[in-house]
Amino acid sequence: MRLSGMFVLVGLSSMTTLAAAQEASGPRTAQGDVAVTIYSNLALVQDTRQVSLPAGKSRQEFADVSAQIRPETVTLAGDGFGIVEQNFDYDLLSPSALMEKAVGQQITLLRTNPATGAETRERATVLAVNGGVVLRVGNQIEILRDDGLPVRVVFDSIPPNLRARPTLSVTMQAERAGARPLTLSYLTPGIG
Repeated sequence: MRLSGMFVLVGLSSMTTLAAAQEASGPRTAQGDVAVTIYSNLALVQDTRQVSLPAGKSRQEFADVSAQIRPETVTLAGDGFGIVEQNFDYDLLSPSALMEKAVGQQITLLRTNPATGAETRERATVLAVNGGVVLRVGNQIEILRDDGLPVRVVFDSIPPNLRARPTLSVTMQAERAGARPLTLSYLTPGIG
């Protein structure tokens, strides 16, 4: 029997084994029991997670999905709920994305005097991020340059639509409260 370009990886059925491996190798993921079927250039991911749902409408976030997920292929199966809306939050946290989301917002500039080492703080408003960062500092317009002078930018918070990891968010309507297994399935390229 020949399996032309198809492999099946049966998932991580023991979360204790996964947790122990992750404990040794880095931060814990949000994934549950995962099964992956790999075709020549596409993979079917089935990820079963234990989710505690409140009764009524709630938004649930499924972190640690593939960054190349095909959102139109996502299905979520389980008992006692309906899907109101689903979104793939692929806008990942990066210095450039954070600066782009700060347009119109105030930030803090930390400048270090190279001669004395003294640090000063100034509030600035980000006016534009188009091939460079344009700021209003007091009554002046400045360009944030990458000229090696010690300047750091401090943001007050992370915008709610930026994610540290690819995340699928689903608004659900649950008939009753309680924990239950939900199976998230989707197609993704980029797994070999």
